[in-house]
Formats: sequence, structure tokens, C-alpha cells
Amino acid sequence: MRFLLLILFFYLNNALAFKPHTANYHLSINGFKVAEEIRTLHELDGQYFYTANAKTSGLAALVKDYSIAASSVFSINDKGVDGLNYQIMEQENSKVSKNYAIDIASKNNIVMSILTKSQPKITTWKSEDGNIVDPLSVFLAISYDLKSKPNQNEFYYQVANGKSVKQHHYKKTENQAIKIDGQTFNAVRVDRMNSGNNKSQIYFLTKYRYLPVIIKQTKGDKQYLYKIKDFKIPEVEKLQVTF
Repeated sequence: MRFLLLILFFYLNNALAFKPHTANYHLSINGFKVAEEIRTLHELDGQYFYTANAKTSGLAALVKDYSIAASSVFSINDKGVDGLNYQIMEQENSKVSKNYAIDIASKNNIVMSILTKSQPKITTWKSEDGNIVDPLSVFLAISYDLKSKPNQNEFYYQVANGKSVKQHHYKKTENQAIKIDGQTFNAVRVDRMNSGNNKSQIYFLTKYRYLPVIIKQTKGDKQYLYKIKDFKIPEVEKLQVTF
């Protein structure tokens, strides 16, 4: 019986796993379009590699040549997405202005920094038992849980960002119709709760494996809006759509 349950779990775990894809987003800050961002997910030997590359575009690029590259490596277990490591690098005029990385898979409930030029000392943060995600993979963690736990409305995550490990609380609301380039889609809205001046509101497309299509974030006096431009899932031709 236990063997059959293990087989069933393995089947469900893989059935609910992510498919490799590429999604392009417009990034606006306080209503002004400033950048294009490409997010790509790959899978190799049970590990997932999620990258986000943003670069100033349009008029913003004339003011400042600025780019951010972030990468997240994670796996999936019976609790959902579980981070392994995270790195982010910022560049201004082709020069690295910030570069830090963290080892999320450290033992004994410790998250540890990884040495870089702009992070020359090892720092550690205490975490709780259970999975840990990062500022990039948290969106896929929500996607995974929306699909695998359809009757659950509230979700909790430990998020390590290279400065701390904090508990995030998200709540699912009822499905909403959203318009993207004149087309109407059914989406699930998820809000970050009790977060003070750091708020998030994310819309996930139910038709396409709960892909995050709109991300609204408020950090202090700045409002960030990520809105999907197009995406592609290579293995499934009929899902290659452009909004």
C-alpha cells in the first residue's frame, strides 16, 4: 500500500510540475514604462532554473542604461517549491553596481550568503522548518499551490532575499476577468496580506498553468507593474500565444 502511495505521489508531483516556458513582461514604475523583462524557466534532472532579465527600454534607456539579472534554482517536494539558491546582479552603464547570492539549501535551518565582489563577508539568517523560496521563485510557488491545492485560499511562505528571511502571507480571491491587449481572460487574483508598505497583487492565468500575467507591487512611494507581453511553452504548440 505504501509503495502504491509513493507511486501515486510521484505521478501527481510530476503531473503538476512546471513546464519550461519563456514570458516577456513590460515593467512600469509609477505609471511610466521603463523596462522589458524576460523570465525563463528550464528543468534539468529534477531541478528548476528560473531567470529574470530586465533592461531599460524606450525613453528610460536614454536616461540610464540599467539592467537587473536574477536567477533562482529550486526543486519540488511534497510541500511544493523548495529553494536551493538565489542570485541577483544589477548593472549601470555596463558596470556591476550590486551582486549578491544566497545558499537557501543550507543545513540546520540556516540561509547563508555566497561570497561575491559586492558581498565580501559571509552572513547567515535563521529560518523555520519547511520550504524556503526567494523573491523570484515565490511567484511560481504560488502558481504551483494554486494548481495543486485548489480548495486552499491562504498560503504562507518563507522568503529569503539576501537581507532577511521573512514570512509572507498570501490570500486568493475569486476569479476575475482581466483584459490584456483587448482580449479577456479568466484569472485568479492573489494578494499579499499584512505587509505594510510592501504590498503585492498578482493575477494568475487559470487557462495556462496559473502563469503570473500581472504583478502589481507597492514598495514605499513606488508602484511597480509587470504586465505580460507574450509567452511561449515550447512543448505545447497550441499554447504558443501572443497577447
